[in-house]
Amino acid sequence: MKRNFIIAAIVLLVYICFGISISANAASAVSIPIKNAGFEEPSLTVEDYYTIDTPPGWITYDPNGLVPAKRTRITSNNGVGYTGPNSAYYNHKAPEGRNVAYVYLAQEIGSGIAGLEQTLDAVLKPNTKYTLTVDIGNSGGSFQGFPLDGFPGYRVELLAGDTVLAADQNNLYIKEKDFKTTTVTFIATPESPYLGQHLGIRLINPLQGKFSGVDFDNVRLTAEPAET
Repeated sequence: MKRNFIIAAIVLLVYICFGISISANAASAVSIPIKNAGFEEPSLTVEDYYTIDTPPGWITYDPNGLVPAKRTRITSNNGVGYTGPNSAYYNHKAPEGRNVAYVYLAQEIGSGIAGLEQTLDAVLKPNTKYTLTVDIGNSGGSFQGFPLDGFPGYRVELLAGDTVLAADQNNLYIKEKDFKTTTVTFIATPESPYLGQHLGIRLINPLQGKFSGVDFDNVRLTAEPAET
C-alpha cells in the first residue's frame, strides 16, 4: 500500500514538472513583428472585392518576370481581397480579419514562380528555434463565369538574407473553398553561417496547376530558446 502511494506520488511529480516545462517553453516564445501580417491594409468594405496592387509592407517576388509593370485584372498580379462570411469563393470568412492576400499568374503551367516577400527587422540568432505559420487558401466557385477549379500549389519560405532556411513546398492538401495552416521551423545553431542576417518571408505561387491563384493569410513568426 505504502509502495503504491510512493509510486503514484512520483508519477504525479513527473507530470507536474513536465507540465511546468511545457508552460515555460510556451511562455518563452516571442512573436517577431511582421508588417501587414494579416493583409488588412488596404481596408476594403465590399465583400469579394479585391485590389491588384502589392499589399503594403510587402514587395512582389518575381524572379521570372511574370508580373507586368502595368497590371490589369487579366494579367498576372497580386493584391488583397475581402473574404467575408458570405464569400462566393470560400465556405467561411478569412482566417484572420477580413482580407487575404492572393497571387494570381496568367501564364502557362510551369512558366515560373512569383509571390510576395518581406524582409524583417529581426536577425537570425544562435540557439533559437523559429516557427513560421501561414494560412493557405484554395478558392473555389467561379469569377465572372470563369471557373476557379484547380490549384497551382504553394511554397512558404523562411529566409536569412537571400538564403532559404526552411520551406514547405505544397505539403498540404487543401480542398476548394478552404484554408489550411502550414508550419515551417528552423533551429539556428552557433555554427550557422547566416547569423546576424535579416530574417525574411516568401509566399509563392509555383504555378503547378490550374486555376492559377493561391491565397495567403495570418502570417506569424515566433522565436524561442532552443538547445542545439
